[in-house]
Amino acid sequence: MPAVRILVLCLLTLMVVLTAGGCWGSRETDEVAYILSIGIDRGEQDRYLVTISIANPQNIAGAGAGGASGGGSAGEGGLGSTVIMSVESSAVIPSLNLFDTSVDRKLSLLHTKAYIISEELAREGLHDLLLPLLRYRELRGTALVLVSRGSARDFIEKNKPLLELSPTKQFELIRELSGDHGLYASTLLVHFYNELKALSVEGTSPLVAIREGGRGTAAPAAGDGGRHVLGDYKAGEVPVRGGNPAQIIGNAVFRGDRMVGVIGGEEARYLLMLQGKFREGKLTVADPLAAEPEVVALLVKQARSPKIRTEIDPEGNVAIDVEIYLEPEIIGIMSGIDYETKENKAVLEEAVSLEIQRGCQELIRRTQEEFRSDIIGFGEKVKHHFWTLSAWEEFRWLDHYPEAEVNVTVHSRIRRTGLQLKTMPVRGGGQG
Repeated sequence: MPAVRILVLCLLTLMVVLTAGGCWGSRETDEVAYILSIGIDRGEQDRYLVTISIANPQNIAGAGAGGASGGGSAGEGGLGSTVIMSVESSAVIPSLNLFDTSVDRKLSLLHTKAYIISEELAREGLHDLLLPLLRYRELRGTALVLVSRGSARDFIEKNKPLLELSPTKQFELIRELSGDHGLYASTLLVHFYNELKALSVEGTSPLVAIREGGRGTAAPAAGDGGRHVLGDYKAGEVPVRGGNPAQIIGNAVFRGDRMVGVIGGEEARYLLMLQGKFREGKLTVADPLAAEPEVVALLVKQARSPKIRTEIDPEGNVAIDVEIYLEPEIIGIMSGIDYETKENKAVLEEAVSLEIQRGCQELIRRTQEEFRSDIIGFGEKVKHHFWTLSAWEEFRWLDHYPEAEVNVTVHSRIRRTGLQLKTMPVRGGGQG
């Protein structure tokens, strides 16, 4: 009898081992089609026009072996590194079944890197769009959310990352590249969705657009004294010729789930500085000592997180003081003035501080008066004055923000002057 029990126990153990692999729903890689990006526009016949970019593994592998460029797209039904298709539907996720009628593989969102939403749709409101999306188990919250100035379908079709063999690499680089210049603030889907529901901060999303040949809508952004603000553009306006016509610079601003405006690349830098997320970026300031209008080029890094102090008086008025700490490095002096000396360095530090301070104050003014949206997230500090969640909810910070008094002070300290310790004057040429 004990032998029978042992045999039964062994059989049960064997059955558990054989059935615990969990591979019943698995599929071979050549049975799955991976969607790399999804574009969503307002439809003409139905609620949404959904555009998907599907990886073409055969052509991507061929590009890696020295074949055609991996950045090309196929349009509808072509043979590039991606296959682009569109369909109108009343919902985004169920529309995948409609694509299945023309694709011989199961469509998967496991490698989707970006969701591109048209500006038209963003201004109408995104709550009904995002709520069903985040419920689906295949969706990744780490995907980028981008707002397209123009059709999202047009952006996907004309976006050609010429330097990338893998189309997914472009969106991975976009997510990280903001830290190298600060011309837009990256937004992940899960963070964007949480900000739409938060009581202390509003959401933003990077702006993308297609620039069609020539100068297009771009124009030089000349400031006082002939200086040039390098980042004073929005997507589609940067006067770059050649290469990929797709551009990403600036951010869409949201109040609740609706887009209410846009900020340019330079304002995106100020936003990141106020949030303590600015890593580094090259910028120019008007030369404070030059006789003629000139600029000084700088590589600016954020030294540490900003200090933010908040106060609330008995009447509910809020005062916010922000101190930003920067470390500029001199990378170009057009006038030839010796800014390596202690006296001149102090003058340049003050000029940098005042320029950044002016930009931050102007951005805050726009968020209060024009957008009425706390995209900086000052509410995260203000809510610490409340002991309970109910008290914080009753205060209604997002209604108080436009009337809050916000003051910004910028501290700049030049620690490095590039590869030169002293600027020497250029000698005039001799007479021929």
